[in-house]
Amino acid sequence: MTRLTAIGIVVAAAVLTLGAGAPASAESDFGEHVSTCARTMGFNADHNPGMHQGRHSWDPSHTC
Repeated sequence: MTRLTAIGIVVAAAVLTLGAGAPASAESDFGEHVSTCARTMGFNADHNPGMHQGRHSWDPSHTC
């Protein structure tokens, strides 16, 4: 569990850093999506925020 938490923190920091020029609503929508996925299904090697390459290529209609 500690490893997943550390990965989540690193990914969240990267997403926030890379998305600095994006509108606030898009960032918060992506952050909410990541948070919901983490709580409902967790992350693994096949499903994680990096699979979208951050908010850049994320489809807002995608559900967990």
